[in-house]
Amino acid sequence: MQNWERLTRHANRAYSNHDFLEAVDLNRQALLHAERSFDDDFYQDAESTVAAAAVSYLNIAESYTALGDYISANTQFENAVNFLQIIIARSDVNDEQRDLIMRTANHIRFEWELFTQSFGQKVSAQGRALMRSLAHAVAIPVAHAHH
Repeated sequence: MQNWERLTRHANRAYSNHDFLEAVDLNRQALLHAERSFDDDFYQDAESTVAAAAVSYLNIAESYTALGDYISANTQFENAVNFLQIIIARSDVNDEQRDLIMRTANHIRFEWELFTQSFGQKVSAQGRALMRSLAHAVAIPVAHAHH
């Protein structure tokens, strides 16, 4: 957990300095630490362990939003919810831990809803642009094959 805290502090500093790419990278590293030690840490301190993972996902989403990469930001909310769904489905999770995970999931859904209200149209626009780029990239080899 100490590595997660250190990396998160550095990521927050990078974000404050408008170095959003560095913030994404550091928050990803923090998330990896949280995920790697999750099983051991969860049974020692479920609340801090679940919070660390959730904070990392939200911080990555916020950094991508600052970069204007709304699709990647949206994906972080999806990843956070998927992560919590995997944890809550485990057979060794007790009722108190399940309640904690549900509260965290509700918080993430609330943040995701705010994000969607603010940036949903931009997510859709970037998605359409991405699909056009992919369609164009796929069409180019086909066009060259006919010549």
